[in-house]
Amino acid sequence: MTPDPTRQLKGLRVLITRPEAQAANWQLLLEGCGASTLRTPLMAIVPIDEAQTKAYQSIKNIVMDASLYQHGIFVSQNAAHYGLDWLEQYWPQMPIGLKFYAVGSATAKCLQQAGYPVTAAGGTMNSEALLALPELQDLTHQRVVIFRGCGGRTLLAEALRERGAVVDYCELYERRFLSEGVADTLSAHQWGQTGDLVSVHSGETLSHWQSVIESSSQNDWKQLTLLVPGERVASQARAAGFTDIVVAENASDACMLDTLLSWRVPS
Repeated sequence: MTPDPTRQLKGLRVLITRPEAQAANWQLLLEGCGASTLRTPLMAIVPIDEAQTKAYQSIKNIVMDASLYQHGIFVSQNAAHYGLDWLEQYWPQMPIGLKFYAVGSATAKCLQQAGYPVTAAGGTMNSEALLALPELQDLTHQRVVIFRGCGGRTLLAEALRERGAVVDYCELYERRFLSEGVADTLSAHQWGQTGDLVSVHSGETLSHWQSVIESSSQNDWKQLTLLVPGERVASQARAAGFTDIVVAENASDACMLDTLLSWRVPS
């Protein structure tokens, strides 16, 4: 008998740690398969505004010079959302000669819905997959702008510079760790029992989850099942002492859900 898709995750409680703006779809998918969920964002995404004079002017300068770049890379949905707002403000018509790339299917979809042709990283849809694209191999005398949040991984920029590119960051937003009250919220919901699962969509979120555990002395939470995107984040989790790790190929909600279903209902 074919399993009822609305009951495949019945009895599973999942902690959703994504920023509020990205949590709703993930929650709908989980609950549509029968899981119960608790949304407790560990990060807030805050766009750079005019009060941050230097950072705001830096964004403006790069966007106004967008036609001077050959490649524009958006590393996340947030980068696409805020980057498009800036581009559409100063470029009512798409900059000629600037080719757009996306890390992740959700990022690509955001750009495509706005009418931007985009090349997405294949396979695992991460930064490493993007770097494998043929058009990003020889970048001698070419300029690349990476749309992202403040800070983060330097892998893309370092690799592209080694290939001859001049690389600039357009840092559009900040990530703020939401730690206050998290442990109390989880305790109030009697969350953290055997069989509960934590989903994290990035290495940075995993770091924040580790901080919550350490600050609240809830070391037993490291024994809970942890759903992560990709082997890099899985390695980070193992090094931090997490013991039960389910590894999805990438951070897309669809892939994370498929991985969870395969883990819960083995074929």
